[in-house]
Amino acid sequence: MSNVNKPINEYPSHGLMPKQDTQAASFIKKYPEYDGRNTVIAILDTGVDPGAQGMQVTTEGKPKIIDIVDCTGGGDVDTTKVVKATTKEINGKQASVLEGLSGRTLILDPSWKNPSGDYHLGLKRAYELFPSELVTRLKSERRGYFEVKHSLLLSEAQTALNDFNQKNANATEEPLLRQRQDLEARVDQLKKLMESYEDPGVILDCVVFNDGKDWRAVVDVTETGDLQGQPALADYRKELQYHTFGEEDLLNFSVNIYDDGELLSIVTVSGSHGTHVAGITAGNFPEDPALNGVAPGAQLVSLRIGDSRLGSMETAMGLTRAAVHMAMNNVDLANMSYGESSGSPVDGYFIELLAKEAVGKSGCIFVTSAGNDGPCFSSIGAPAGMDASFITVGAYVKHAQMQAEYALLETVAETPYTWSSRGPCVDGFKGVDIYAPGSAITSVPVYGLEKLDLKNGTSMSSPNACGCIALLVSALKGEKQGYTPYRLKNAVVQTGKDVNDPLGVGFIQVDKAWDFLDTYKDRKDLDILFEITAHKRGLAHRGIYLREAEEVNRPVFVTTQVKPTFMGEKDPEHPIYHRTKFEFDARVALVPTQSWISAPDYVYLHSNGNAFVVKVDPTALAESEFHFGEVLGYDTSCPDRGPLFRIPVSVVKPSITKTGSISYEKVEYGPGDIIRRFVHVPEGATHCELTLRARAPQGTSPARFMLHLLQLIPCKSQKDKQTYTFLLGNGSFADPESEDQVLVKRFAVKGGLNMEVALAQFWSGLGKHAVELGLEFHGIQVGGSLATGNNNSIHLEPEVTRLDIASPIRREENLNVKVNFDTVRKYIRPAESVLAPLKADRNTLPSTRIMYGLTLTYNFKISDANTTIAPYFPAIMDQLYEHYLAGVIGILYDANRKVIGYLDVFKHSFTLATKGDYTIQLQVATEKEDVLEKLKNTICELNISISGGPSFNTFKRIADAFTQEKPNFTTGVLERREQRALYVAAPTKASWLPSQAKPGDALIGSLAFQSKPINGNGKYQVVYPVPPTPVEDKKENGGDKKKDDAATLQELEKSMMDLRVSTLKKLEKSSSAYKSLVAQLDDKDVDVLVFKLAQAWTGDDGKTSQADVLRSKSTLPKDTLTAIVDLSTKVEQQLDTSSLLAFYARAKPAIETDAQKQERKDNDKKKQALIKALQHRVAALTLLESDDNEASKAERQKQQDTLAMWTRDDQDNNDLTTVLTQVCRERKAGRFGVALQLLQKYLDATPIQADSLKNVATAWDVRRDLYNDLTWVVWKDYDTKWNLIRRPPGGFARL
Repeated sequence: MSNVNKPINEYPSHGLMPKQDTQAASFIKKYPEYDGRNTVIAILDTGVDPGAQGMQVTTEGKPKIIDIVDCTGGGDVDTTKVVKATTKEINGKQASVLEGLSGRTLILDPSWKNPSGDYHLGLKRAYELFPSELVTRLKSERRGYFEVKHSLLLSEAQTALNDFNQKNANATEEPLLRQRQDLEARVDQLKKLMESYEDPGVILDCVVFNDGKDWRAVVDVTETGDLQGQPALADYRKELQYHTFGEEDLLNFSVNIYDDGELLSIVTVSGSHGTHVAGITAGNFPEDPALNGVAPGAQLVSLRIGDSRLGSMETAMGLTRAAVHMAMNNVDLANMSYGESSGSPVDGYFIELLAKEAVGKSGCIFVTSAGNDGPCFSSIGAPAGMDASFITVGAYVKHAQMQAEYALLETVAETPYTWSSRGPCVDGFKGVDIYAPGSAITSVPVYGLEKLDLKNGTSMSSPNACGCIALLVSALKGEKQGYTPYRLKNAVVQTGKDVNDPLGVGFIQVDKAWDFLDTYKDRKDLDILFEITAHKRGLAHRGIYLREAEEVNRPVFVTTQVKPTFMGEKDPEHPIYHRTKFEFDARVALVPTQSWISAPDYVYLHSNGNAFVVKVDPTALAESEFHFGEVLGYDTSCPDRGPLFRIPVSVVKPSITKTGSISYEKVEYGPGDIIRRFVHVPEGATHCELTLRARAPQGTSPARFMLHLLQLIPCKSQKDKQTYTFLLGNGSFADPESEDQVLVKRFAVKGGLNMEVALAQFWSGLGKHAVELGLEFHGIQVGGSLATGNNNSIHLEPEVTRLDIASPIRREENLNVKVNFDTVRKYIRPAESVLAPLKADRNTLPSTRIMYGLTLTYNFKISDANTTIAPYFPAIMDQLYEHYLAGVIGILYDANRKVIGYLDVFKHSFTLATKGDYTIQLQVATEKEDVLEKLKNTICELNISISGGPSFNTFKRIADAFTQEKPNFTTGVLERREQRALYVAAPTKASWLPSQAKPGDALIGSLAFQSKPINGNGKYQVVYPVPPTPVEDKKENGGDKKKDDAATLQELEKSMMDLRVSTLKKLEKSSSAYKSLVAQLDDKDVDVLVFKLAQAWTGDDGKTSQADVLRSKSTLPKDTLTAIVDLSTKVEQQLDTSSLLAFYARAKPAIETDAQKQERKDNDKKKQALIKALQHRVAALTLLESDDNEASKAERQKQQDTLAMWTRDDQDNNDLTTVLTQVCRERKAGRFGVALQLLQKYLDATPIQADSLKNVATAWDVRRDLYNDLTWVVWKDYDTKWNLIRRPPGGFARL
């Protein structure tokens, strides 16, 4: 036994779930009955697993989770199909059964009550419900299980082949050679099958019925069809029941049933995030209270906004439904640890619904995370800070967390996490309200195979703060004190612990907040939200923010309005706040916190507010620094209560470079250090080259650094922000005597705007590191700049385009001008648009209005396999929290209505494995019909990636484009402030356009001036509209000849005959109309004979098909098969085959006259009729062929050779009849491997499109028959599952 000199102390468990530093632990110790009990908290996230640790009961023994809702629709199952049960004998007993949509027999539990006898059926692929990380795990595990079974088949096939070869090493006889070919084909097909293997997962049959009281759902999680003993689940909130898919996945689910049983929502989690958040907020661990969440007595409502179909991305409709649920279901608090960057700091359908209804009327306290996009200022995301009523939380790390969670070698200073987003918002609003611990080790879903896990982020600080506020609400309720969200926000913000934050953001303190609430419980002004409007340059802002160079070189006078906002009326007919508004007045003292801010001494406020001027004088402030102050408004009758309102004032004075370069001397960094520089990007700059040089001043450990670059471009989100993470001091660079570590980054910039350059040593990065920075701005302008993304497009002319380029900042050397295209863009209008009200159950707003849905359908064709597309809808994309619509969701289908992928408000790329027809269905929603009417013709920009796309040449003069063989403006130097003309010319050779590009489309590419890569869209986008196709030269060929009367009559008679044939195809074969029309057909017409050939296969009743006969599902009498051979002979007799052979033996002229073209057209038609006749003949002869009749074999082979002769030059020779005939022959001979090989070749070559769907479906069915013939049961079952995915029985998925 080893000696341990260091004493083993108790694990610092209090740091696993931080509660001490926030005073939450001490508050519960003082007030154990105010531990969150009597509060309900909504968790807007990926969903909460009801089976996770700490999610069962509250401290009072009440159910922890009282409602679970999927707001996204990701778990929706269409259950509109209604059936009755039938009786069937199962294992010697009579049982009530249904035929599920999977084709399985579903055995019903006799204990279920269903007075109506109606059962609703649905089908769902489990992987559409599962979190992506679980799908990855299951696919890996299931592939292993499958490979074991597959390996047995492959081993058997290889053994059979080896045994055969040993016994028949020198075989030359035809039967033996064919047998070997078959054995080789089996091995080959098994190998190829495994190469293309993709686990379909579990296919779930769903049954919904009404037991006379509640709707219930049963999910066949075992895939056996035996539903006996399976739980019949009601809506979760009614019975609080959930189930598990299986021991393999350990994923729990619950259900909700909508629309009178026509829609089943299977509710799962789309990730582990939401359960972890719930554990922080309110987890309860009776056996280990140290792990308890902040408010263990609270109950939870899980509102899933993360859509599993989109990798847990939130969707607009999910957000809308969550806000509605909160507004209509008496939720006390809500935590939302989700967000995206927004192009607007205040606008948006969800934001307005949340602020006005859920918070402003229903009184829900909304707590949200600031985001993890720091450390730059103004990096706050959305919905954080988008409304003054929200409580936005930043992430802080305390010593207790460091010790228990991070296992650091050294103790470092307490600090905000490096990546925590900072304010102010782009409109000057402070943004972040409070800090809370930004990490915890707590609950995660069971499917992750872990009880607890560490996560950090503002996603963790927000639920911690939410739990703290829940304690206060619990206490207020316990003390029977009224409250509003505004009162709670006031208390939390006013009492935050000072942590020396640049914007004065404090760290949440529960005890102090409770003392504040108790001390000022009679102050009615705590229930008022004072909204600030600062009028700057004609725009309304929520604070004063001077950031750009022209704003900070003189004093600025800003008219500022302060307006009290009272809680909204839930019942406008019976208002309760009118008297409160009447009674409100305040005599306010205005106190600026900085000397460079001036304001009047006093202002009088009533319920309509007041306005005054604030003066900001930034002229004496230090450059390249962030300066913050406030104007505080105190009620002179009670100044101790703290300010009624705060007017935030932020100023940044950027450095200005005259040379286009700026350098910063070496500075020493330590753990958590953030050094910010602000520089005015010169007008005309298009990109910047940043050089970082680092040296270890002493031997040190490597440290993680973050480099964050930020410009505030109006109405542009920071979704594509420039952030770099790297290690400094790694390896030999930790040695002070080694060379400098040098990093170079190139990124796009926007000229004329301030740029923050924030370099931070990560809070946990140990050691000291000396770093210097240099910035060098470059710019080759074409009337714009690069950082604005797609708005910076150049539209080229059809032939030659003149561009005026300039270098406004410096001499630009090593020019390398290139114009390349990599995308074809097609502009598609909807083929169909349907505007209708959505179902009321989930889509009714608090105002009782029902939302409308506009469903737009777009059809397009893809001509090449493995093509990558990116659908884009400019009118509705690239906006989420600021979106004007309530919902946007789309689905991409192939022609079989198989789901290929999902769309939301951000661009997604899809690689389409097969060529063919595709459909996009897009649904947008809002209660405003007039808005949807305007969107009925919304254009889809279908971007199709192309490889080896065309390049345009660049020239010095327009004449050079036509007189020079090679481009003469590709390289060189552009002097500072020099302006030059650049001519971009389209190729002049014929047929240079990509095959996908048609007139009306556009080519999309880039114009680059440098060969060095630049991050952040460092090239100009070029758009080339595809012009009309050139008109072919007309050759003298005798002109049009007028047809004589006989020819005209012959054409008329032919047209009438074709009309009869097309009509016959629509009639029942047994009908009198059919028989009457058949009698009028002329057997001298080849097309008539071909039609009769096809009809002969349908039998007397017209129900049979050639495919069914060839795969032995139906039979035809011998005389019918003989008649088919005779009919095909008639076709051949009516065609002059000798003349046809002579025609096709001649070489095709380079240029054909009109007469020659017509002759070729006529002969091509005859050839196709002959091929059809031969195909029918060979098929019939194959069925007539007898093993003991050599003559029949010889005749079939002869006709088969003839068919091969006529089809060998056809480039698209992939006829199903021919393939099925060959398959039929091989199956009769027992050569199932060769048959499968033939069939798979057909499937590989056939596109999935409207005119091939029936044939492809038949081929799939035959393939499963062949798997059965081969006794490859595992592959038959595999293919049966995939068939349900490839051809969903319900058609289009429900949007």
